[in-house]
Amino acid sequence: MPAPYEDPDLDDRDPAEQIRQLADRVARMILTSSVPDLDCALAERELRMECLRLLPEKMSLYDLVYTARFRRLREQFRS
Repeated sequence: MPAPYEDPDLDDRDPAEQIRQLADRVARMILTSSVPDLDCALAERELRMECLRLLPEKMSLYDLVYTARFRRLREQFRS
């Protein structure tokens, strides 16, 4: 599965919108049982790195919103 940040269609969007789109993709990966846990974890890490690149001043907000969201989804759908 390609890395979430490798979508050329996202390049023209607002950075916050890019992060939201990529986070939605990671969430879908977590919800898809055929995607291995390792791939989900790698995609989440890549998303975090992309957020750090695009919006470094918003990392605390990223942690509040997306880290909690992904943890909750893993607990609900992967345990």
